[in-house]
Amino acid sequence: MLSTWKSSSNTANAAKKIIVARKEDPQPGSYPLSDPVPAVKTVATEDDIKWRCLASGSTETMTFYMTLDDGTMAFVQMAYSSLGLSPNVGLTCRFYQPDGQKHGKTFNQSAGALKLSNNNLDASCEPMSIQFDTATRRFTVRFTLSSAISMHVTFTPCVDFFKIGDGKSLFGKSERDGFVQACFLPKATLSGTVTVAGVARPATGSGLFHHAIQMKPQNASKWNFVNFQNATDALMLYEFEVPAKNMSDVNIVSQGCFVHKGRLIAVTTSNRAVHVQRLKDEASGYEYPSQLFISWNGTRLDDGADVKIELSMLLGNKLDTIDVLAELPYLLRKFIQTFITAPFLFSWFEKGVKAKVSISGEEDMHIDGDAFVESTFLCKE
Repeated sequence: MLSTWKSSSNTANAAKKIIVARKEDPQPGSYPLSDPVPAVKTVATEDDIKWRCLASGSTETMTFYMTLDDGTMAFVQMAYSSLGLSPNVGLTCRFYQPDGQKHGKTFNQSAGALKLSNNNLDASCEPMSIQFDTATRRFTVRFTLSSAISMHVTFTPCVDFFKIGDGKSLFGKSERDGFVQACFLPKATLSGTVTVAGVARPATGSGLFHHAIQMKPQNASKWNFVNFQNATDALMLYEFEVPAKNMSDVNIVSQGCFVHKGRLIAVTTSNRAVHVQRLKDEASGYEYPSQLFISWNGTRLDDGADVKIELSMLLGNKLDTIDVLAELPYLLRKFIQTFITAPFLFSWFEKGVKAKVSISGEEDMHIDGDAFVESTFLCKE
């Protein structure tokens, strides 16, 4: 997943159901896990959460995902980019309703329109604002597309914000090869109001937040992102691949976590999202997944017991196919084309999927939930 480029498009494909026959899931050992990285969980501080707005060659995002109790999937994102000739701010809001309707828009502003608080934790840039309460660590997000579509939602943390190690994942041997720095809030309780098509309703459900800073050069070729939620549990996967031609010390970098009954149980770095079956997108030429198998592997935070989680699902409820470059201002688009040839993002929202959780010394358990999935391709190898 390249949350850095989250956007909506008037030309994006309409949500549609695609039916494929399920294949057998891959057996352990038949697919590579992510490269070994110590799964050292660290509580993310305000310094990790605040805006940096770095001056040269970076993209920074705050993204808020919402799985609403009425079956709606939504996200909003504020993105600051210094990749082009002048800094740019992208603002995206997107609603996917259970009946297949979707609403949303991406706005592009100059960086001068972005207003930050003295501590860089609050941000506003029309038509979006983000407020962070340092006492409760709650985020409140507002976005107004029009009088007919708006949101005012508060994210109340169920668990700590966290990062893995210092939060940085390298694209190569050193930071000069590019990196992503990220911190996460994998589960939050939502409250507030969402207005769609002029109808206001309570915004209750589960949320996920992440803050990411990506430094050039852009050496990742693929991203996978999974946000699985139910009322008390959550699973997250944040994974990218580096092409073999880069001669990197790493090929697959993956960060994940498991929340159960409102507690952060495990943070994992030995994971894998396997595209079991694929379909070809004629517009982009990419083969996107139609069946996905995810494996998380780690240890329980409180006692070190082995934790293994498997999630298998057919990807039939496709939300969007997004030509990322088409969403960007012209000068930024031309600049990015020099090092990212053809970025496309595919997304799905699958309801009622089941994850198997195995903890050493305990009986296996199964948890049901709804999964938002993104698969992003940045360049043709």
